[in-house]
Amino acid sequence: MHAPGWSSWTIDPALIAVLAGFGLLYSRGYARARRHAAVGRRPGAAHWLPYSLGLLVLALALMSPIDAIGDRYLLSMHMFQHILLSDVAPALLVLGLRAPLLPLGLPRGGLRLIAPGGRAGRVFATLTSPWVALPLWALATWLWAIPAAFDYSAAHPLVHALEHATLFYTGLAMWWLIIDPLPSARREPGARRLAYLGFTRLASACVCLPLTFMTTTAYPRYVDAPRAYGLSAITDQHLAGAGMCFLEFLIFGIAMVTVFLSFLSRDEARAEAEDRIAGRIPASL
Repeated sequence: MHAPGWSSWTIDPALIAVLAGFGLLYSRGYARARRHAAVGRRPGAAHWLPYSLGLLVLALALMSPIDAIGDRYLLSMHMFQHILLSDVAPALLVLGLRAPLLPLGLPRGGLRLIAPGGRAGRVFATLTSPWVALPLWALATWLWAIPAAFDYSAAHPLVHALEHATLFYTGLAMWWLIIDPLPSARREPGARRLAYLGFTRLASACVCLPLTFMTTTAYPRYVDAPRAYGLSAITDQHLAGAGMCFLEFLIFGIAMVTVFLSFLSRDEARAEAEDRIAGRIPASL
């Protein structure tokens, strides 16, 4: 069997159409939010750039050689694909949707649908609550890392698609909770969101640390895989664990700084508003 090279991509017209469709919907919402947001609070590159990168990461995870190599040859590449789907892409997409793009980018019908009293509002609030989003993300991370489930999904396309879907959608719910993009009365304090973030990194450490230090191989599919890239099965497994740990804690560091800075900026804005009310800052400033 000829091993796929790093320049070989799989062109999936259906996936391209879906990504293009979400890109088009986003561009319309972005234009609507630009029209309705106050000057100085309009969405800009800090919104469209992460969203565009999120779509690009999805294309990279599902159509690049990462997919073909991870399916059959390298455990490390398959684990990397899972991080892209469950952590990187969802985080970028949610960053691109944060206020004021949402809710100002939605038409009236969409606003009524996701409002707390709307048809989807209660379901949405439940799925993004800490008691649902965090356990589901951890459960998906742990279950799909079980060697029997991992190997079986790699060998069966429908199960593999289900695996990717659960990783991606639980990732969206988890990052929605942590980034908290919508202005609402339910906004979680910054310290609590950092605690949620810490929990997710501990959950992922339960997978990556054993893989990094185990002295025996755990995934038969990759033990029997052709050694096309110069890595032994145990080295591939150690690389999968170490690479996963590095990326997870890099994501933790970046997200922690982002949430902390957001927390400080809200404190500064609140303090400035209180000073204006008290008359300590001239209204003209």
